Amino acid sequence: MKQDKKEIIISEILLWKENHMLPPHYCDYLLALYTQGEEYSESGRRAKIKQVHMTSALLAFLLLPVAVFILYFTELSFLLQTVILTSFVGSLLLLALFFSKKKVLSPFLFLGAAIVLLLLSLELNARMFENSPSSLYILLLANCLLWIYTGVKLRLVYFTVSGSLGLIVLLFFFLNN
Repeated sequence: MKQDKKEIIISEILLWKENHMLPPHYCDYLLALYTQGEEYSESGRRAKIKQVHMTSALLAFLLLPVAVFILYFTELSFLLQTVILTSFVGSLLLLALFFSKKKVLSPFLFLGAAIVLLLLSLELNARMFENSPSSLYILLLANCLLWIYTGVKLRLVYFTVSGSLGLIVLLFFFLNN
């Protein structure tokens, strides 16, 4: 059998083993059969996957400081800042959806997207509504409701709790003013 066909079959067997499509002892038998008794190294494949995960995680965690830098330390126009921050939120959400199947980094990515969206809301209030308290309350209320919805929909308790606590704090400040 040609070497490239063997590699394809071996990678498929490893995929079956990883996703529990076959019992592990069947996969081990098939791996021993196709590698002709030689030990097949999974470490190279796993190292590549781990490297891709770590690289994308590092890039995702760098988006938050970059977002703060873009908001507070640059002279970019408001429209450009909004577009950049919206793309950051979108990319964090896409990464979170990608990692949600792996259950590795998705909570941190959802949290990062929520923080960047909150920063975007505060900047929107400052630029478009001239720091109006009523628009600030409305934007914060929208953020809290979005957090509660996300927490309920995705079964993320920390979003539900933080959204609920945010609503309580907003209600407290609204009643005191």
